[in-house]
Amino acid sequence: MTDALAEKILSGTVGGALNTPLVWKQKNVPRKTSAAVHVEASAPIKIDLSCRLELRVRIGLDLPWDYSLLLLHPTGKACLRRLDIRGTHRDRGAGEDYLTRTHKHKWSVDTGNGEVYAPDDIRHAPDPIANATLASMDEEYERVVRDFIAECKMTIGGNYAWVPPALPATQATFDGLEDYP
Repeated sequence: MTDALAEKILSGTVGGALNTPLVWKQKNVPRKTSAAVHVEASAPIKIDLSCRLELRVRIGLDLPWDYSLLLLHPTGKACLRRLDIRGTHRDRGAGEDYLTRTHKHKWSVDTGNGEVYAPDDIRHAPDPIANATLASMDEEYERVVRDFIAECKMTIGGNYAWVPPALPATQATFDGLEDYP
């Protein structure tokens, strides 16, 4: 991946369309109680080049109002754009802390995802949402996916349909069998 190719992709000159629904699955099944469980969805983004991009959406089940969207170039191992909605982390390059602040990361060869800026084109509530659930956040998730695709100068095709994220299926438990070796 080069800066020129990334700019070409994100300028809208090579097309780009989300044509299929997102496919959701549970990720990070915790081995420790401190590990966060999240649901993740992905869908291919077709562009007019020999490569294919991927849209990925990650939502933590512990804080469903804090989620990320990523536009990935799989062969180049680059995250061309990342949108963190109400995200919290430290920007190591600038030494700035992002505490529940919406921000975007723009990829470049020199900085990786180090270029961070506050977007003004994403329609969402800026503050954390009390008692948020996957179901209560559904309209915002769909709207933010559409805004993110538009910001990346891509379109949503006719075969795309929003599929809401769902809680992972609970695993069956067998009461009374814990004593058996």
